[in-house]
Amino acid sequence: MNPLAAMYTGASNGIREVWSNKVRTLLSMSGIILGVAALVAMVGIVQGMLGNMRASFERSGGVLKLEVHPREAPEDQLHIAGISPGMTWRDVGAIDRATPLAAFVTPIVDMRWERFVGNGRRTGALLHGVTPDWTGISQRKLEYGRFIADYDINSKAPVIVVGAHVVAELFGTGQNVIGEQIRVNGDVYTIIGQFEPVAGIGGAFGGGRRWSWEDRINLMPATTAISRYRGSDRVDRIEIMAADVETLPDLIGQIENTLTQTHRGIQDFEIRTQDEQLAELKKLENSFTYSLGGIAGISLLVGGIGIMNVMLASVSERIREIGVRKAIGARSYDIFIQFLAEAVVISILGGLFGLAASVGLLSIARDSIPEGGNISLLPITAMLYGFLFSSLIGLASGVYPALRASRLDPIDALRYE
Repeated sequence: MNPLAAMYTGASNGIREVWSNKVRTLLSMSGIILGVAALVAMVGIVQGMLGNMRASFERSGGVLKLEVHPREAPEDQLHIAGISPGMTWRDVGAIDRATPLAAFVTPIVDMRWERFVGNGRRTGALLHGVTPDWTGISQRKLEYGRFIADYDINSKAPVIVVGAHVVAELFGTGQNVIGEQIRVNGDVYTIIGQFEPVAGIGGAFGGGRRWSWEDRINLMPATTAISRYRGSDRVDRIEIMAADVETLPDLIGQIENTLTQTHRGIQDFEIRTQDEQLAELKKLENSFTYSLGGIAGISLLVGGIGIMNVMLASVSERIREIGVRKAIGARSYDIFIQFLAEAVVISILGGLFGLAASVGLLSIARDSIPEGGNISLLPITAMLYGFLFSSLIGLASGVYPALRASRLDPIDALRYE
């Protein structure tokens, strides 16, 4: 019998064995099914979540974005730290005037979590005070209306740009609420703009809608926020967008020189770049991929051990059959190929069932995990690796039982009871 015929016969016998011993075969495949499903589902979920993080990183300015944060003065300046006015509205104007390498500059006046009341309903959401340059840094898009303008800043106008979360909670999903009035902390504001939803999805278990943190952000003019919420002109941080990557070092130098002058020589500020966040994001991606892939790989190994046990039991049950086949001319090679093919058939079927199960798990995850809309139901690369790994595990786990079957002495096999 040529190798192809032997493999065909072995595969046919393997399918016959699967069909005639359904329960035992299903139990032996369970490890492979669970391993492949876990591998594909976990990698798919991680890729979707990291894709959300990368998209959010790009929307927030990417590597071109700088942030200036207040900090405690150095130890050698603590005794004179009081002469610094701190980070204030004047710093924003100074940076805007003295740093030609900056494309956009905006303060962030962070009111954190506020209560929004409108249309007879109420909800909680984030509220920040910004300037018109915020849109040049954040890359967010408006669905309706306009963004904060210079005259809103100059007049300290009681206007607000709302996120999709507030719109949905107060007025209903998909409504155009431009011109509506809402109350925030007891003050009345007119809605002038409405952001497009970033990641609102339907809940899988009766949970309504789930929103990303970006959808929960609402914005008003920074001067309005300072005058109504602060007793001074202090800001929480300043965000700056560089014109290009090459000018980043020079821009950082310009910002340091400017703030050193406005803070009277006190180094009570720090400039943060997004490079560190990007590096951390890549580390997180590698860590999740390798650790979760390793866990799923262990599950596949356990599944391979299960297949080996079943194949060894199959060899013990079919010793007389092996003896008869050898007595009528079958070679050890033919017996080896037959049992190896049976193990591969079991592992391939387990891999296919595992891929089907992974699609179901990913579907549930996409509907139930907040910001899970980017989870792919068919992560092709993960599926290919999972199926290939399961097939190799089946091949490896079938080698020893196949060798044991092929080395049986035909006379002893025929005598076996």
